[in-house]
Amino acid sequence: MKQIFEKENITEYSLITFDNNLVINPRLLPDGEINSILVFLVPYRSPSKPIDEYGVSAYARVKDYHGYMKGLFERIVPALSKKYGVPFYGFADHSPLNEKLCAAKGGLGVIGKNSLLINEKYGSFVFIGVCLSALKTDNGCVDIRSCINCGLCAQSCPGSAIGDGIILAEHCLSGLSQKKRVTEEEQKKVADAGLCWGCDICQNVCPLNKKALMSPIPYFTETFLDNLSPECIEAMSDEEYSKYAFSWRKKEVLLRNMHALDMKKSQ
Repeated sequence: MKQIFEKENITEYSLITFDNNLVINPRLLPDGEINSILVFLVPYRSPSKPIDEYGVSAYARVKDYHGYMKGLFERIVPALSKKYGVPFYGFADHSPLNEKLCAAKGGLGVIGKNSLLINEKYGSFVFIGVCLSALKTDNGCVDIRSCINCGLCAQSCPGSAIGDGIILAEHCLSGLSQKKRVTEEEQKKVADAGLCWGCDICQNVCPLNKKALMSPIPYFTETFLDNLSPECIEAMSDEEYSKYAFSWRKKEVLLRNMHALDMKKSQ
């Protein structure tokens, strides 16, 4: 297993016994016997820094991880199935399991007050994937641990959206920035925070992220958009635009936020 993941520059993974309490979407469970969960983390933090002043979250400045996971599973699922003699089934995001809790129960990180998984090596700048299989293991789940509870994320959140391990969705500016339609008040809140898509404020102030390592995976480090602008977005072909996470909304949403931020700066 180590050799398979090392080829992919993935070091953070854990094999735990299957726990029905982690299932959130039973209809997605594969048929047949399931005995274990292989959970792993894919770091995406890039050493590149934005040149522009448009607040676009780091996860959206690199290519969408769904495309990466698709290719990854095409490589590792056959390799794992061959090595252990049982079928493996890979999931990321559209999953039968609560992936964050799987990672926490696998000892891959703590749960922050901002509800994010925070890994000791890569911080919260990670995507999570899981593989289910009939492979048996004696590795039990560990107790879910919380962060150091310093409160900096909650204090710094411009929308006051962070409760005790929960996010108040109606106040989260990351969510507001991605809404198809917003009120004038909501648009003002997003612009006042300097945001155009997503929000990294709670991650950037977190002490546990201060020493987070950069991703060793070229898919992310070599695709970072460091100089975004309305002109850049408008010039993107539909195919190119679709490769990034903000493409789940049409260009109009991101452009709307960029223009709102430009208007605020000009006042």
